[in-house]
Amino acid sequence: MGMDRRRFSVVVVASALSSLMVGCSDRDTPQPLAKGRLEYVTIWHRPVQRPGETGSNNGTSPEKGSRVEVYENFILVTPRKGPRVLAPHGWYTDLSFVKD
Repeated sequence: MGMDRRRFSVVVVASALSSLMVGCSDRDTPQPLAKGRLEYVTIWHRPVQRPGETGSNNGTSPEKGSRVEVYENFILVTPRKGPRVLAPHGWYTDLSFVKD
């Protein structure tokens, strides 16, 4: 159930981003602020907890060597095998990558 909610969240964010880009030329398409090969990142199922918040949260890390692109409001991780992962800022920690 938790994974379905996460997939729904990713689909909603991706849909919102794509709808904002409809009618944009390549010149207007957002470009990554940085990109490279992933060393490590933890992508959480819920937003990262702030000090004083309680509850549990589970996270996963895509495989080392995956492609990562950092945008103004999110990161996009593309593993060699498997689907892309879009994580808004505040939903991941410990991002480390080798910049292109």
